[in-house]
Amino acid sequence: MLRGDLICGAAAAAKYTGLERRTIYGLCAKDYLLYVRLGHRLFFRKSELDETFAGACQKLDASASGSQSSMEGRVA
Repeated sequence: MLRGDLICGAAAAAKYTGLERRTIYGLCAKDYLLYVRLGHRLFFRKSELDETFAGACQKLDASASGSQSSMEGRVA
């Protein structure tokens, strides 16, 4: 169960998410990503990464739709 969900290393997490490796480290440092550190290696769960970024996309979609609706009443 866990074996298929586990990502070993920041480089693998970067490849999985499409982000830069340094971005993964930065998000970990800010506690935006859940991870486990064993020695010098970080471990991530694919399901947690999916949840984190799905939530971020939903927030972006909500803020984008909110900004469009506030623009509708304006006259140029």
